[in-house]
Amino acid sequence: MNSSSDERHCAGSSCDEDEGNLKSSSEMKRCAGCRKVWYCTTACQNDHWRFHIFDCKAGQAISTVYYLARDMGNDLIPVHHQTRVDYGFEKAERMVGGNAQNKLCGLYQGLLRYLDVPCKDLRRWQKEGTLIENIKATYESRLPPQNRGGYYPWFLEHQYLLDGKPVNEEMEIRQTDGQVESMLRRGWVYAGGASSDSLERIRSGMEALPEHKRSCFQLCSALLTGTHPPPAVELWLKFGFVARDDELDHARKYKELIGNCTFDELCEAYETSSIPALFDSYDIRFLDEWDGRHHCFLDVMSGSPTAFKSVWVLKHYIDQLDAADPHSPPTPAPSVQWDYGYVNCKNPEEVKLLDKLYAQLLREKARDVNPLELHAACLKGELLEFAKRFVTLAPWTAKYTRLLKNAYPLNPPPF
Repeated sequence: MNSSSDERHCAGSSCDEDEGNLKSSSEMKRCAGCRKVWYCTTACQNDHWRFHIFDCKAGQAISTVYYLARDMGNDLIPVHHQTRVDYGFEKAERMVGGNAQNKLCGLYQGLLRYLDVPCKDLRRWQKEGTLIENIKATYESRLPPQNRGGYYPWFLEHQYLLDGKPVNEEMEIRQTDGQVESMLRRGWVYAGGASSDSLERIRSGMEALPEHKRSCFQLCSALLTGTHPPPAVELWLKFGFVARDDELDHARKYKELIGNCTFDELCEAYETSSIPALFDSYDIRFLDEWDGRHHCFLDVMSGSPTAFKSVWVLKHYIDQLDAADPHSPPTPAPSVQWDYGYVNCKNPEEVKLLDKLYAQLLREKARDVNPLELHAACLKGELLEFAKRFVTLAPWTAKYTRLLKNAYPLNPPPF
C-alpha cells in the first residue's frame, strides 16, 4: 500500500517505521532547524537530537557532549580528540590503560541510556568541573548499591581521571611499561610460548615472527588485556574495525573467536583472507547477512592483509583524523590522494574542505552512506554527484567541483 504524500514517519531511532505507524503532517513535529525530518512527539525529538544534530548542524561547531552521546549510543569508544580530553578517555588510556576506556563507556552509557541524564546537564557538569560530584550524586540517589553495576565501583576507585588535572607523567610511564609487559606475556602464552620466559625472550620471539603472525600476535595481545587496536594503527584496517560502527562489539567478537580457535588457526585465516570463514566455523556471527555493515566487513577482509579498496584506506584516514591531535594530523595515502581528489588541493585549506566532506559522508552520515557505494561512484568519476545526494556543498560548490575530479572512469585500451 502506498502512503499519502501528507503522511510521515517519525525519525526517532526508537520508533517503529512500519507503514502502520504513519501519521499525517498535522500530527507530527518538524525539526525547526533543518525542516527535513519529523517526529511524533517532543520527547521523541529530544531523544533523537543527540544523533540528528550531526545532520541538522553539519559543518558547524558541535559540543563534545554530543560526540560522546552519539558514540555511547553506538557502543563506540570516542575518537574525537577534544571529546576524549573533555570526558576523561585520553587520561584514562594514558594513566590506566586501554581497558579503562571500556569502563568509562559503561559509566557514561549508564548515565545517558539508563538514567536518562540530559546531554545539556552532562555538558554543564563538564564545563563547571563538577563531573565527579554529579556522577556520584546521580548514581547514588537513583540506584540502590546492588543495581549500580560494575562500572560505578570502578569509577569510585578512579575518580581522578575526571578531575580535569594534567596527566601524572610518572604514573603514565609506570602504567605504560606494566601494560606493555602484560600484553606481551598474554599474547605470548596464547601463541604457545612459556609463561616463565623472560621479557627479552618474548620480545625477540615476537620480532622473529613473519609479518602476518606478528599482526595476529599484536591483535591477540590487545584483546587479552581488555583493549583493541585504535585507529592510529594498521590493525584497525587489517582486521576490519574500519568497516564497523560498533568497535566494542567488534572487539568482543574477536575475543570470543580467540577463546575458541588456536593462534595458528587465526594466523592461517588472516594470511589467506578467510577470517570471516573462521568466525563461521565457530558459529560466531557479527551481524545479519542483510545488514550492510556485514557486507562491508566481508569486503575489507576479502583482501586483507594485502589489498584494500581505496575507500577503506580513505575511511581509515578519516578515523585517524578524528582521533589525531589537531597539531599533528595524518596524511592521506597516495591511493586516497589520487582517487578522492586530494591531489587537486592547492593549499591546506582545500585539504580541510575534503577532510570535512568525507568526515560528513563516512562518519556523521554513516547510517545513510554505504562506503562501497562511494567507491563505486569514485570508479565512475561521479564523486561530486554522489556527495550532493547527502550533503550541502554551498558555498563551496565551485571549489568542490574542481576538487572532486579524478582519473575515472578509465578508458579501455585501444586494442
